[in-house]
Amino acid sequence: MENLYLVTRSTFERTAWQLAARLAKPGDTVCFIQDAVLAVNGPKELRGKLGELESTGVSVKYLAEDLAARGLSAPQEKVINYDGFVELIEKSKRIVS
Repeated sequence: MENLYLVTRSTFERTAWQLAARLAKPGDTVCFIQDAVLAVNGPKELRGKLGELESTGVSVKYLAEDLAARGLSAPQEKVINYDGFVELIEKSKRIVS
């Protein structure tokens, strides 16, 4: 994997996810953690943009423990646990947060 973009703040408060989306290239991963997992139930526009991002070859992931802490869920293929998160970090050439 190339780059890992960590989005930690709510997509309703910040625009860090937009920067990650703009910079991410095919093979990169954008991972939503902490309050940023709220994006999973975000407005239709946000979900559409994330879908467009995925169609370009960028992987979008959500941290399972942060989803559970907020009573949220995401499609299983987009959910990673702490072990998977550590694996993403280890395999990344660069981490941008």
